[in-house]
Amino acid sequence: MRSGFPALAAKVQTALEDNPLGGDVFIFRGRRGDLVKILWATDDGL
Repeated sequence: MRSGFPALAAKVQTALEDNPLGGDVFIFRGRRGDLVKILWATDDGL
């Protein structure tokens, strides 16, 4: 889970070909499954 939120948003754009600011929720899980990062765009930002 070394990637920060800007890098995860870039992964959403390139790998999933989706807009990270579109209001969808994107969940990233660490290899061991003990860490989770959630990307969710609102009017305030990510």
